[in-house]
Amino acid sequence: MINHSIIRIAAAAGTLLLAGCAARLDPAEDGASIRFTAGSALLRDDATKATAPLSTPVHLGVFCYSQPGTVSSPGTWNTSLVPNYMFNLEVSFDGSSYTYSPARYWPPSETTLSFWAYCPRLDTPDLLVAGTSNAFTSASAGIPDIHYTTDGHTDFMVSSLVKNQSYDTNSGVVVLPFSHAMSKVDVYVNKQDPTSKYTVNLKAVSFNGIYHTGTIGWDTSLETWDWASWSGQRQNLSVWEDDPDDDSDDIVLTLENQALPAVLPLPQSLADASARLHVEFSVSYEGILHERSTTREVLLSQVFEEAGAAWHKNSHYTLNITISPDDPIEFTVNWSDWGDAYNFHITD
Repeated sequence: MINHSIIRIAAAAGTLLLAGCAARLDPAEDGASIRFTAGSALLRDDATKATAPLSTPVHLGVFCYSQPGTVSSPGTWNTSLVPNYMFNLEVSFDGSSYTYSPARYWPPSETTLSFWAYCPRLDTPDLLVAGTSNAFTSASAGIPDIHYTTDGHTDFMVSSLVKNQSYDTNSGVVVLPFSHAMSKVDVYVNKQDPTSKYTVNLKAVSFNGIYHTGTIGWDTSLETWDWASWSGQRQNLSVWEDDPDDDSDDIVLTLENQALPAVLPLPQSLADASARLHVEFSVSYEGILHERSTTREVLLSQVFEEAGAAWHKNSHYTLNITISPDDPIEFTVNWSDWGDAYNFHITD
């Protein structure tokens, strides 16, 4: 489903024999198998999931830690535990049910299990021991950092840590509460002037000079995932681009907002001067043969100033681009988490 993540280690999918403890492949006395549910509509919603139609299975990578003995406080978690029950176990979701093979079973009641997961699953995720550059393996303690590279068009989700579970906790069902690790940006374009005396042909829209690779880690104290570092070269993320040799595929703008494909960039600061919104278009006038081609760029830190000059995880932004023949582009940005729309103007 995904072929864009950096691969640093080759962790065997479904590795089970860890630190002298093996996951139960045989039924316990009551024969209770471990079952999963995302507990969220995210995996069922194409508009937010943006990975595959519902007819195509979505694959989760699940990690599970066991802790023998009674847990003194159900709300605490032992960070020295290793994922000795499941390591990147592949669980498939087909839109209604969750399946994996072979079945794993709940241990005796005096042992509890803790889980977390990510989606979509990779055969060889790039995992690091938290706060280090060391590869995270099935014998490593705690929750790893995830080194991830996005293509800008695929969602990436992580679940919170589900601590100290037993069969009795939820009748054998592990509820994995997912949230988006990416940002989502919807882009709309139109022309401003209500007259029909000019035509605007859109050529390209992109976010330039942004990071595609970052490291996300689990904050034990806040119990949330956060992007901690970014690496690699800054690159361009195309929202839409026409074929330069074929004018027929230009988008001819009207007064109505026209939607471009949504993008899901890596959450990050937009303060760097190389991070820019890039727009290419041409303007032609009725009765005049000459067509004026124009390229405009604006600092993303200015466009998203009221959002703290940053894209944040699990946040949805809407960018409206209005093009007029004189003061040629007006940018209007609004977002779901920060309140009122913000307007930014570019002039010649």
